[in-house]
Amino acid sequence: MRVKLLAVLNKLIVVLWVFSLPLFIVSNTVCFVVDSFGLYKYGFNKYHIGETTGISNDQLDTVAQRMIEYYDGKIPSPQLTVTTSKGNFSLYSEKELIHLEDVRKIIEMFKNMQLVTFLMLIMLGIILFIRTGLFQLLKALRLGSIILLVFMSVLITWSLIDFDSIFLLFHLVSFNNNLWLLDPSKDYLIMMFPEGFFYDAAILITSAIIIQAVVLCIPAFLLKGVKGTKPTNAN
Repeated sequence: MRVKLLAVLNKLIVVLWVFSLPLFIVSNTVCFVVDSFGLYKYGFNKYHIGETTGISNDQLDTVAQRMIEYYDGKIPSPQLTVTTSKGNFSLYSEKELIHLEDVRKIIEMFKNMQLVTFLMLIMLGIILFIRTGLFQLLKALRLGSIILLVFMSVLITWSLIDFDSIFLLFHLVSFNNNLWLLDPSKDYLIMMFPEGFFYDAAILITSAIIIQAVVLCIPAFLLKGVKGTKPTNAN
């Protein structure tokens, strides 16, 4: 009976570790990209946001930096005053600020997921290694990476067929209001971050996740012949 319970416990540890791996990679990548000043800078340049909004590049840099600091919880609001040919004015409307608060909560969820799954990978990985050896840990690593690659393949295929639908579904699932439906003729948030920006961000996140999953698969497959950590006693 005790042996069966230990076997069930080992399987449970493996399952938790396997699913923690893709969750950590996804959350870690999302958090890294969200905090990437270069992504904001790239998007502003690519989509000519300065020309569209009349906001100078220096002010757009400040917009990006405040957005990052806001998502990291360093400042209470991303609001700032900008100067254009129209004069001085507050960049975001109340509606946009409420929506950004909703976005911040989602990012905070990813940050919490990043921390929890990291701790689970470390603690459960140590337990798994001690209880079952290196071979079982490598199998879990390979399985977790494969699950992630399959999921990302489905996501990529879907986005290539109809990115608009997946973009819409994300908003419908993530938000319990329609404040994300902004007017590009007057709302600066969507002027600065058009759909193309999010498409580029999605490509960056997806590419980074796939690269990480493939890299993790390599040692798992190369060392799949390892049957454990205990050396064989010589006769």
